[in-house]
Amino acid sequence: MKYISIIILLSLIACSPVRNRYMTRSHNNNISDTSNFNTNRNHQEESASAGYIDDKDTVYIKLPPIYINESSENIKRSLSVELDSAIYLFNSGKYDEACDKFSLLQETLKEKDSLYHEAVFYSAECLIVHNEYKLANRLLNDIMNNELSANLKQRVLLRQGHILCALGDESTAQWYFDKLKSDFPKSIYLKLADCSTLK
Repeated sequence: MKYISIIILLSLIACSPVRNRYMTRSHNNNISDTSNFNTNRNHQEESASAGYIDDKDTVYIKLPPIYINESSENIKRSLSVELDSAIYLFNSGKYDEACDKFSLLQETLKEKDSLYHEAVFYSAECLIVHNEYKLANRLLNDIMNNELSANLKQRVLLRQGHILCALGDESTAQWYFDKLKSDFPKSIYLKLADCSTLK
């Protein structure tokens, strides 16, 4: 009986918590209480962007934001997608929505960028839709002497000819059509290079 009571006493001692789970060791290696632990932790949160936040028994980890610098190639690809989307809207007859996008792209892109020249061309197309022929012609003249892709150069020459036809200056329009024919003899736009195609 004596041994049984000793065994029960030992098992009770073994099951009792020896240490508080929130206790921590201070700098002088003495054990401190929970309030000291929380004070230290709050101090750490103020001095670092990442840290721990205690809420009763739940521990939340506060992480700093991650910033990803997009490469110029990715930015150009996304702007190219935006331009394609605007062209699709324009070809679908949604002129107001498309023209807003072309205008925004024109402001966003650099002037030496090929996408910028495309955006300017379509901005001129928007002006043509609203019968603003002189402004459209001015826009196309602005990009005419830049290094344009062969396809865009052909479209610019053709469109300038068409604008001048609409303004009644058929002789100057013919100059643009002749330039299109001489610079691009195999152009798919040659059959449209005439004022009569607008009548």
